[in-house]
Amino acid sequence: MASRRTSATEHNAAIRQRSSAIANQVAEQESWLEKTLKPKKVTARYPFKGALLLYATCGFGSLGDALFGYNSGIMSGLLVNPVFVSRFFSDYGGADGTTASINPSITGISVACLQASAAVGALIAGRLGDIIGRKKCVRIGGLIYFFSAFIQIFAPGFATFVAGRTIQGLGVGFLSMTVPIIQTEIAAPHARGLMVGVEYTFLIAGYMLSCWVDYGFNFLLPDMMSWQGPFIVQIGLSFILVVMSFFLPETPRWLAKNGFLQESLQTIADLHSAGDIEADNVQQVFLEIQEAVIYETNLGKSGWMEMFTRYRKRTIVGITVQMFAQLNGINIISFYLPSTLASAGFDNRKSLLYTAANALPYTAATIVTWYLADRWERKPLLILGGLAMAVLLGIVCAFTEADLAVHTKANGQYAFVMLYNIVYGFTWGPMPWLLPAEIFPLRGRSKGMALATTSDWIFNFIIGMVSPDAFAGIHGYFYLVIAAFCLFSAGLAHLYYVETANHTLEEIAVAFGDKAFADSDEEIMESFATGNEKRHSVV
Repeated sequence: MASRRTSATEHNAAIRQRSSAIANQVAEQESWLEKTLKPKKVTARYPFKGALLLYATCGFGSLGDALFGYNSGIMSGLLVNPVFVSRFFSDYGGADGTTASINPSITGISVACLQASAAVGALIAGRLGDIIGRKKCVRIGGLIYFFSAFIQIFAPGFATFVAGRTIQGLGVGFLSMTVPIIQTEIAAPHARGLMVGVEYTFLIAGYMLSCWVDYGFNFLLPDMMSWQGPFIVQIGLSFILVVMSFFLPETPRWLAKNGFLQESLQTIADLHSAGDIEADNVQQVFLEIQEAVIYETNLGKSGWMEMFTRYRKRTIVGITVQMFAQLNGINIISFYLPSTLASAGFDNRKSLLYTAANALPYTAATIVTWYLADRWERKPLLILGGLAMAVLLGIVCAFTEADLAVHTKANGQYAFVMLYNIVYGFTWGPMPWLLPAEIFPLRGRSKGMALATTSDWIFNFIIGMVSPDAFAGIHGYFYLVIAAFCLFSAGLAHLYYVETANHTLEEIAVAFGDKAFADSDEEIMESFATGNEKRHSVV
């Protein structure tokens, strides 16, 4: 291993020559669409280097997460806003400003339309991200957010509002697919859990912000600004995201894969070595990335069917981990907690306050992931989370169905929902975003992440549509259904998932059966088993 590290610079010369030849070969095989959309050059515009650039790039991606976290929470507060309800649901039984007489399916449509289009957006971004780059996909997502928020503010009725929210879902899909890839491709293996943990904290911080914004603007009732204000905040956040996208780097792996070798090397150096391209760790990373690109390019173009053949196990892991992120129940809480608390006996404003207060420990719990993800590793956290959440949801069901005083029942529900959120916040919240971004190879990373993210949004949509009718039909016993999913997900994580903590993306590929890129198979597998050999690489 030591001799290989000392010869990395010399080895790079031959590898770069071969990489350039392969890049030219790939360029000749590009379709008309790829030739049209693919950038002809990449210009660095960032004003600083080193750790500051790394954290700024992480923050850039995380702001994208904050945006769709914000969007997840905004509707929960609006559904108990009488001005909003009477404006958009008056034709469906909401003329009195409450949702009590509204068909649950109509409420479900207003919530779930975004999730349906987000699934489509994730699939589009999966293809587009390989062509135009990661950060441009984030920029497109931010622009869609920006303009669709105006549609919702000025919507004259339910149909237009749903149309605006559906368009916004495309932006959600772009961001939710692309941001975890950015975080994973710029982070060191011993810090990927930290980076994606920060990303998820921003996501939940966005949700928390929406809860407090809903609560704050509720004091402006009966003014229209009581429901328009939260969308104005959303416009401001998306504008900042779009501006940031012009001043931060593209990921080194995308640059190398698309023939921008010098830019890839310089970006690695700027992110991890204050611009010194001769640093040993920079040369080593650049070598491994190029060898990965050569190996994967020799396999030919990645197709969608290949995700279900060559990369079948990875795809199953990616799809199921995101599926259970939703089936384990978090958005049942997020979407409908204010309405649930209102029906349990709290007035509308107090239900908004309690929802916002619940978001505080939820957000704080996600910070625990920064420490635990790379120490306790991925699988133990998923197993612990599934078991603990099943128990807590069973207790929530007991309080919901018990013959107790109204406030005793409401307080019991609220307390154990808060504990459930805390557990989810450091287990099944961040891990499903981290695993898919780690396990797919470079040539299929966008497609694999798109499939995983689409799974998330499809089941997010199903939860949003089914939950109102499920609660209307079986009431609190619906929590037991969700608890069963939690138990099943814990078993699946234990029996089927692969541990990825503290290993380079190339080592993870070997663990899934790919050919080694630079080391011998035995050397990499030994490194994977011990988790120590390459722990401090910056890949």
